[in-house]
Amino acid sequence: MTCLLCGAEGRRKIGDKNGYGIFECEACSFRFADPIPTPAELAAIYGKYGANDGYVRKTEAKVARTKKRLARYAHMAPGKRFLDVGCNMGTGVEAARLIGLDAHGIDVGEESIALARKLFPQGLYHAGPIASMPAEWGNFDFVYSSEVIEHLPELHDYYGALVARMKSGALLYITTPDAGHWRVPADFVSWDEVRPPKHLLFFSRTTMARFLDMHGLDVVKFEWNLKPGLKVLARKR
Repeated sequence: MTCLLCGAEGRRKIGDKNGYGIFECEACSFRFADPIPTPAELAAIYGKYGANDGYVRKTEAKVARTKKRLARYAHMAPGKRFLDVGCNMGTGVEAARLIGLDAHGIDVGEESIALARKLFPQGLYHAGPIASMPAEWGNFDFVYSSEVIEHLPELHDYYGALVARMKSGALLYITTPDAGHWRVPADFVSWDEVRPPKHLLFFSRTTMARFLDMHGLDVVKFEWNLKPGLKVLARKR
């Protein structure tokens, strides 16, 4: 198996977790799980996502928190068309709508999208992969992706399809666990964010910047974070 980020063949094993090997690329230092789950295994995980029950109880707080986050950067986008990728039950879509954005959300979980339509019916939603997103939605000015990228088994295919639906100059805001943070334990595999098959990919600032560059995106800023989480704002060239 080649590196899921750079495609190099050299890798070293750094441990095992939940029956999966955890590896580090010798060329770019990207860390990832192997083997990658099959489509059937992933469908079983995300078709009925158990975390939703807990999320529903936190909707008000999640909308408020995301609303503040989006408001910091919305003025930097070239327009108002907004997409929440991996929107779950729609709190990001609702937050975007409340600050005046034309809000859309997509998620592979049909249960999640059904919840979003029920809880926040003024947004537009689609259940399915990025490539299945309705053509009539057009292209977007501001894309938001919170705690999604670490789950992706087909990283480059996914982002190729996503970036194709972004306008030139569009913003992309990503959050994901930060594998390079000073608070990550020296025994990397013991870190609680290493939990395959749900978390498969482990980015640092360096590997994230490299990945975004590969897809025609430039890092605008990494937000400082006391906790081991990446928060990155990028812009499409």
